[in-house]
Amino acid sequence: MPINETCPLVLNNLYFYDFKSCYSRLLENIGYDFRDVDLDNKTERNIYIGKIQRNNQELQRFLSCSVDSLIQYYLNSNDVDESNVIVSQKDGFILTKSINHLSDFMELEFRCSIDTLIITPDRKKFMYWCGSDVVIKGVSNFYDKLLDVYCKFINLNFYNKKQLFKQLEFIKRYVLNLNNKDFFIIPIGGNNVVQTKHGPVKIKSRTNFSFKSIDRVKYFNHYFKEFCDSIFLQFF
Repeated sequence: MPINETCPLVLNNLYFYDFKSCYSRLLENIGYDFRDVDLDNKTERNIYIGKIQRNNQELQRFLSCSVDSLIQYYLNSNDVDESNVIVSQKDGFILTKSINHLSDFMELEFRCSIDTLIITPDRKKFMYWCGSDVVIKGVSNFYDKLLDVYCKFINLNFYNKKQLFKQLEFIKRYVLNLNNKDFFIIPIGGNNVVQTKHGPVKIKSRTNFSFKSIDRVKYFNHYFKEFCDSIFLQFF
């Protein structure tokens, strides 16, 4: 998931394109039989593709090279400069410009217009929103309860610095004072884990730990601080 190394950390009005079911379509073209696989079920489809790639380096190289070639073809045919590519993903990209040439070989689909994208200072993680939908990439041990906080970034006022910094402080205080045990339960490898002041602890239920034991600072630092830092760096 290479991220542009020179672009601003906060960007607006971007365009997301990718190939739908890219690997399965490539495999069908070379004769793989998906008759017992529900291709509309992403999890089932990915499990099957993962199995047939296992211990088959030639197939892995074929899929990787094919997608890379398709990506590069569409970038070249649309005269997309390297500086216009903000994020390159396995089967798509996020651009600063819209493109029109999408239907050669395998159709490249327009997914959404991205309202705002925030890249962390290390350029290893990013978040973006399209309308009310928030997407987080690169954050380890992500779980859906975190979206309650990430969605608050949508309402940030990037046109008023004073208001913006107040909103960021509100997000920080919200996490540090949140009294919802479910929010702090992290599902990891079939277990439920809570980050306490003495380190991560496996729990059996929400009654097995107290609010006082939760290391809220660790949650804020791991999941949200870097995105806030990027905004400070760009707008301070």
